[in-house]
Amino acid sequence: MNPVLAEIPGAFQLPRLDWNVIHFWLEDHVPEADRSEAWASIATQWLQKLNESLGHAYQVSQSRHLILFAPRDCEMAKPLLDFGESGLAEIDDALGGLASESQPGPIVVLLFADNATYGRFVSPFDWEFEYIRSAGVFLKGTYPQIALRLQPIDSLQKALLHEITHACLAHLTLPQWVEEGMTQLAEEAVGPHWHRFKLDATRANEIKSYWRDHGLSDFWWGQGFRLYDEGQSHSYQLAQILFRVIAADYRSRLPDFVRHAHADDAGESAAREFLGRDLADFARQFLGSGDWGPVPPDAPSYCRRGMLMCSRGLYDKAIVDFDEGIRLDPLCPDIYTLRGNAVNLLGDYSAAITNYTQAIKVNPRDHDAHNNLAWILATCPNDELRNGEKAVEHSEKACELSAFGAWYFVGTLAATYAEVGDFEEACRWAKESLSMAPEEERPACKDRLKLYKSGHPYRENVTMM
Repeated sequence: MNPVLAEIPGAFQLPRLDWNVIHFWLEDHVPEADRSEAWASIATQWLQKLNESLGHAYQVSQSRHLILFAPRDCEMAKPLLDFGESGLAEIDDALGGLASESQPGPIVVLLFADNATYGRFVSPFDWEFEYIRSAGVFLKGTYPQIALRLQPIDSLQKALLHEITHACLAHLTLPQWVEEGMTQLAEEAVGPHWHRFKLDATRANEIKSYWRDHGLSDFWWGQGFRLYDEGQSHSYQLAQILFRVIAADYRSRLPDFVRHAHADDAGESAAREFLGRDLADFARQFLGSGDWGPVPPDAPSYCRRGMLMCSRGLYDKAIVDFDEGIRLDPLCPDIYTLRGNAVNLLGDYSAAITNYTQAIKVNPRDHDAHNNLAWILATCPNDELRNGEKAVEHSEKACELSAFGAWYFVGTLAATYAEVGDFEEACRWAKESLSMAPEEERPACKDRLKLYKSGHPYRENVTMM
C-alpha cells in the first residue's frame, strides 16, 4: 500500500507566516509610505495559500481597512465586511483617540466554515485552550488577525465588533479587566440595538458572593477571564461594573488612565496617578469592605511588577517586589539580576555585586548577570570593590554566551581590559562595540574609546551602561 499524503486528514498543517521576519524585511526593503500596501499584498498572498490548503473553498474580499477570508458560499460575507468597515470607524470615534493610530496593514478577518477548521487555526495560539470555546478571537501579534466561527449574522457582527475593539487597543499594555471593560463600553456605544448590560439585585449578589469567596487575585491579574467555571462570566461582569464606575465618575480623566494602565501592576499606579484612588477603593464601591487591592499572585508576577517600577524610576518599590518574589521562589529566573540592576541604579554597588553573583549561582548561563557584574568590577568608582581580573573573566563569559552579538557586552569587555591595563585590547573591543552600537549610543562609545587611547580606564558614576 502506498498512502497518498494529501489524502491523510490533518497531515498538512494550515500555512502560517513568521510575521516578525516579514516585518523586518519590509522595513529594510520597502519605503515607509508603501508599507501598508505591501502588507496588504502579503496578507492576500498568504490567504490564497491558506485557501489552497482548505480545498479552494474560501474567497478573499477587501475593504479599505479589512480583508475578509470567508467561505465561498457564505451570503453573509459582503454584509459582514461592510459592517466591519463602518464599525471600525465608529469604534475609533468611540474610543476618543485611544485607538491605535495605524495598523501595519488591513486587519485580516478569517471566518471559518466549521468548528474543526477554526480550532485548527487558533490552536497554536491557544496554550490554555481558551480560544477553542470562543465565538471569535483577536490574535495579538505583529500583524492583526481576527478569527471567527460561522454563526448567525447578528452574533457574527457582535463578535467582529468586539474583536475589532481589541485590535484597536492592542498597542496598549492594558490589564485585561480594563481592556474588557473598555471593549464592552465601546460596543454599546456603537451597537446600542444590542442587549445592554443590566445588573439586577440577584445577579449583583451572585457576583459579590463569588468574589468575596475567592478574592480578586484572578480578576486583577487576568486569570479569571480564562477560567472554565462561573468565574469567567463573573470576571467579565465585574470588569463592566468597575469600568462603568470609573467612566461615570472620571470621564475627563479616563483617557489618561487607560493610556497608562499597565497589566504588570493591574493598572494600580495609573489609578493612583490619574484617578487619585487605589483600585481597592473602586472595588469597595461594589463589593463592600475588604482587602481588594491587586496583590501579585506569584514570584513571576512580582518580578514583572518590579520591572515596571524600574522602568518608571521607582527603584525602592521595585526592590520590595523583587524581595517578595525571591521569598516566594528563590529560583525564580532573572530575579536576582533584576534586583541587582535596581540596587545598582541606587548606587549600592556592593549589594549589586551580591545579587549578580547569586544570579550566576542560580543560572551560570545568565549573560546579563555576568555582564553587569563585570561592568561594576571594572568601572565602579569604589576602589575597594573593583577587581579587574574577575571583571575580564565574567565579561568574556557574557560575550561567549551571547556569541559576541551585543554591542554593550563587547563594550564591557573593553572596559575590563582597560581596568587591567591592557589598553590595546581595550581599544580593539571598544572599536568593535562602536561599530555595532545604535546611533544614539555612538557618542558615549567614542568617548570611552578616546579614554582608552589615552591610557585611562573608565569610571562610572551611574552604574549601568
